[in-house]
Amino acid sequence: MRAAEGTQTLLKIDRAWKIETEKRQKQIMRRAIPGKRTLANALGTMTRQELEDIRYNVGLSGTSKLNKAELIEILIPAIITFSRSWFVSMLNEEYQAMRHIAEREGISTQFRSDEMRLDYFQSLGLVLNGSYNGKPAWYMPNEVLEEFKKLNAGSLAKAAEWNTDAVRLAAGLLYYYGVLDYDQLFVKVKQYMEADETFTFTDFIQVMFNGACWQHNFRVSDRLMCYYTVADPERIIAARANLGVGFAKLPYDKVYDAGEENYIEATKAYKALAQFFMRAYQRDVLAAANIVSEITILLQNGGQMKDVLMYTDSLGDVTEADEKEMATLLMHFHNALRLWILKGHTPQEIISGHLDPAERKTAGSVSRQKKKKVGRNDPCPCGSGKKYKNCCLRENVTEQK
Repeated sequence: MRAAEGTQTLLKIDRAWKIETEKRQKQIMRRAIPGKRTLANALGTMTRQELEDIRYNVGLSGTSKLNKAELIEILIPAIITFSRSWFVSMLNEEYQAMRHIAEREGISTQFRSDEMRLDYFQSLGLVLNGSYNGKPAWYMPNEVLEEFKKLNAGSLAKAAEWNTDAVRLAAGLLYYYGVLDYDQLFVKVKQYMEADETFTFTDFIQVMFNGACWQHNFRVSDRLMCYYTVADPERIIAARANLGVGFAKLPYDKVYDAGEENYIEATKAYKALAQFFMRAYQRDVLAAANIVSEITILLQNGGQMKDVLMYTDSLGDVTEADEKEMATLLMHFHNALRLWILKGHTPQEIISGHLDPAERKTAGSVSRQKKKKVGRNDPCPCGSGKKYKNCCLRENVTEQK
């Protein structure tokens, strides 16, 4: 029965994907690409709302009283100027897409219709779409193509590689820390990269904004950058304000790996919990992984064990023995999780005081003091909401032995 249900689900997904792809293709084909692909002609094929989106993204203001022709007139130099700074902030995938178009005289019919990220280029006025010889196509207006060709040398490819590494490291740091302000993130990213004094804070901000528009594992605001599953960044900042320890020190490889989109840190505790859901709830690998991901999001956003258990109750009934096993596995998973409110430390590290000396600041003694003051019936310092005796005490005692 489960195999049949799974097949039906895949067929529904496939049909839905085909429908959306057809809609997308019709949307692209609704307007013809102009014979002369100048910026003026290209912008002339767009709606007023699309032009307003470009205006906002390239930083123009005070245009509300302009008619469409007047708006296009001031957009042309603004887009050209913007392109010069944007090209040097490109990620490698963006650079490869741009180079692909440039190498085909500024127009290509080889992109997939469901490649939604190309809409980002259109929202900047750099690459637009339309119908070309009966096919959906993407093209660079002539003036933009000229600017790209001026910059397209070895240095631009190298910049794209550098930017890609910077974005990936930033995303990896946010995976473990949850939220950082721009200054904190800039300093931490540069610590992992080879020294390059030409890569300024302003460059970094532009690359990060570009990265957040191209990929979806982190987001930006006026002053903060957050991992995409962060619900309330201010709450996380407030929760760790008096923690008394520095951010967890993480090796380059760990941070770089975590910067991949849809990354999962498959620790022993993670694997044990996922395997339990596969067995006890008869879930396949992906479904079990999704369950653990939901639990991770709950815990990272300040959820307590009662919230997790409420969620697992919705998954179905299990035996009493499985409930006890799940409670133990959840405790181990929580204690091994690098929590945002603990600055990337695990609850076990905080409670045991096993931190790198450089991370302790004044908290080497703080951690020990906290440890001495925690009574068996006190709330566990790890933040689980359970009593210390029912949470981390057991592991601490075992470790001391």
